[in-house]
Amino acid sequence: MEVNQMLDTQINMYTVDTGHFYSNHEKYLHDLNCKYRKEMSYINNKLPRLEKKLKEYGYSSDDIKLFKADKSEIIEKNILESHVETIQEYIKWNSLIVHKRKKANESKDKLLKLLSHKVEQNELTNGKDHIRYIREDELHDNNIISVFESALTRTIGIQKDELTDTLLVVQVYYFDVFKDISYYGFMYKGEKYKYFTSSAGQIRKKKAVFIKESIWDNIEKSIMCGLTIDRINEKGGNNVNKHLAYMALTNSATDEWKEFDINKSIVIHDFETDVYGTYDFVDERDYSITSKTDYVPIPHTDGAGMVLPSVSRKNFMFRAPWIKGLLGVFDFIKFIKVNNYSPIIKDIYGKEHDVIKEDIQVIFTKSQFKMAKYYNSWNEYKEYYKKYHCSAGRCNIEEDRIKNAKINYQMLQTLTNITDEEIDLLASRSVERIINVCSSKETMLDILGVTPYNTNMTAFQKAIKIYPPLLSDTYAKDVIREIKDSLLKKYRSGKLEVAGKYTFILPDFYAACEYWFGHIDNPDGLLNDKEVFCWLFKHFDKLDCLRSPHLYKEHAIRFNIANDVYGERVEKIREWFVTDGLYASTHDLISKILMYDVDGDKSLVVADTNFVRIAERNMNGIVPLYYNMRKAEPTELNNKTIYAGLNQAFTGGNIGIYSNNISKIWNHEVFIDGTEEEKKEAIDIVKLLCMENNFSIDQAKTLYMPARAEWFQPVVSKYTNLKLPAFFKYAKDKDNGQLQPRNESFVNKLYDKIPNKPINTRGMNLGKLEYTKLMQNPNIVCSKEVSDLYDILNKQYRYMINMKDEYIDNMRYVACKIRDEFSRIGYSEETIADMLVEYLYGKGKRYKQLFWFCYGQYIVNNLENNISVRKTKFIQCVDCGEWVEVDKLNTKTTRCKDCQHEEDKRIKRIYKANSLQK
Repeated sequence: MEVNQMLDTQINMYTVDTGHFYSNHEKYLHDLNCKYRKEMSYINNKLPRLEKKLKEYGYSSDDIKLFKADKSEIIEKNILESHVETIQEYIKWNSLIVHKRKKANESKDKLLKLLSHKVEQNELTNGKDHIRYIREDELHDNNIISVFESALTRTIGIQKDELTDTLLVVQVYYFDVFKDISYYGFMYKGEKYKYFTSSAGQIRKKKAVFIKESIWDNIEKSIMCGLTIDRINEKGGNNVNKHLAYMALTNSATDEWKEFDINKSIVIHDFETDVYGTYDFVDERDYSITSKTDYVPIPHTDGAGMVLPSVSRKNFMFRAPWIKGLLGVFDFIKFIKVNNYSPIIKDIYGKEHDVIKEDIQVIFTKSQFKMAKYYNSWNEYKEYYKKYHCSAGRCNIEEDRIKNAKINYQMLQTLTNITDEEIDLLASRSVERIINVCSSKETMLDILGVTPYNTNMTAFQKAIKIYPPLLSDTYAKDVIREIKDSLLKKYRSGKLEVAGKYTFILPDFYAACEYWFGHIDNPDGLLNDKEVFCWLFKHFDKLDCLRSPHLYKEHAIRFNIANDVYGERVEKIREWFVTDGLYASTHDLISKILMYDVDGDKSLVVADTNFVRIAERNMNGIVPLYYNMRKAEPTELNNKTIYAGLNQAFTGGNIGIYSNNISKIWNHEVFIDGTEEEKKEAIDIVKLLCMENNFSIDQAKTLYMPARAEWFQPVVSKYTNLKLPAFFKYAKDKDNGQLQPRNESFVNKLYDKIPNKPINTRGMNLGKLEYTKLMQNPNIVCSKEVSDLYDILNKQYRYMINMKDEYIDNMRYVACKIRDEFSRIGYSEETIADMLVEYLYGKGKRYKQLFWFCYGQYIVNNLENNISVRKTKFIQCVDCGEWVEVDKLNTKTTRCKDCQHEEDKRIKRIYKANSLQK
């Protein structure tokens, strides 16, 4: 199985909004509303000039508010005659705004009533009153989106780069229109469409996927692996929002796993034990918080299954009809043989399997098989899978080289006990990077993303790697300047460089197999409480394990048993835990600290010793939070319940509100100069907001949200009524009017810690740029027709495509469309690429965004033909574990430059010490 395959097959489809389904009268009312609002906006733009003039005349803000309300008579005796004309003009425009607002509201009210009445009438007649149509004349190129292929698109048979009308995405603005089309479908080009599903991400954005009814009838049993809505309802129905999430699995971006053999897989019960520990129980009934030391049920394999290392070297996420989650690499066959256990295991339906005789390669757990109760046996599922030609997919395959990540403000703001010197330490990597943006060719390449970790480089990145003199061009400098400005914004928002990486969280599969095959109820496994195993950071004996969203103090400081200090244990555990994932102990409450499942969740594992030390101090006395969450109840699936569930999800829980309110608390003065009692109260409020947030997330599924305790509102509001922390200017693009003044909280202090140093490449020897090396035919001169078209299209598209890649950024349709426009002139794409090189580089033009986006790969091909490209390989530094690129024939280098420098110093010290002894 290949592990570095990248999702690169895209298809194109239309995205519309509920306005595309208007009748002519509805469209008239909508346009009328838009007209009034545009006029209001136009008039509003006139007011600042007049307000400035009135202030210059000496009128206060309160005076201007009276003019705005047309109450100038209150201060009439103080108005000079020379001011009257300006005041009257200001009153006139404000009165006009009031009038336009009234008319806009009237037109909107009429539209809403009309939409409401129409859907009511359709309900009364069971859809016979009318059916909505897409307004075809309003579908344009900007309604086309590119998406990666999925099991759904493969099952339908949509070809690469095809513009399909089989699927349509609808953005929901007016719920009555959506109710109409979700209940009764809609028509487009003579075909009827029906609601298909919405993924969790689409629900957050109020989007819905529709499918041609005729196509759905043909593929329904392939997508649903033999099930139907009727059969699901016969067996008790399903929770609507869970059902939609499971249906959306087939629409998620995957590569087909052609080698997967359903006959060589089984599904077994999850591994769950009660773990002993101390936690804070947050009771949603009375908002009390009680410290408890007791057993907590932990489903260790929630979302995780196992795949043999002979099938895959890497962990990856798996998708099949009704099955989702992580497949972690573990040799359960070897485990059985080494421990002399029986290979017999029961599946979730009670049937015994011999995993050796049956050549089982993949073991799923019940938590991964979302619709298990609707099948009578695993064999029935397998038969349907084969009968209806179902397929399996994989995505998010563990990388060979995992890059360092950035931390975020949520993880930093909970470090409330920190000194200025420690902030300097944690910000030092970021400060160094932004100061040295243009200190050398190497730092320029690094800032542009040409690193050993970038396995999917854009054409421009490939080109500057092959031919560094391109760095001397204005376009490269503009790109570096934009990246530097972006970094400045990120760093000041708390997205700091850190010695940390994102990696899959995995359970102790050895313990799980002791449970499954050894029939040990509470197995030891390979890891003890407070221990993890992470080979990525084998040079570090203590790690901070983090996960987003990070709302409470959630720094899980753990001992890394992959480090040499643990002697023989390292080799023994590495024999079984062979990937770069983060393996967690089954005796630890870490999953309650980080609130993770093991269905593909990743942890940001930080190894920086200073960061770990500071985080450990801040976690002193902190224990996990625990709540009694409600379960989602099933219901009959029909148009009515599906719409009700979606409506609840669209309008329900909003993690952003809770997250922002919690940030207000962590950045409050109470943690700067408050008493210990005040700090405790603030932390308790965070605990309760975390509880509310969790119930809010589940509200669409459970239909339950606890009622706030009466005492809580006045206590929490003294924090939540405040504006947002000052650094949200950079973190969330908030205006100054939405922000508190900058105080001395950790993340706010980063503003002064991160310098804004201007870009300067003068004096750098980047080499002379010979643009003909970028060409296939260096004698070509650009035709005026091509250069004129380029100038028009670059102006139109440059902001949309700047620093983008047609494959990586899902913009294949846009790239093909632009190239098609050039091809109409009559030249081949290779010739157009050469012409544009001559025009843009030969004539010193600045704006080359569209050129690199559409024709960059041709330039890379030309450079590879025109320049002798050195052959290289990647090696991993034996000291720090970072990857470096060296010549292919280089057999001596074993370290990165920094570590080699330290090693050279160490050898010199030893040599000097030996010399002194002699």
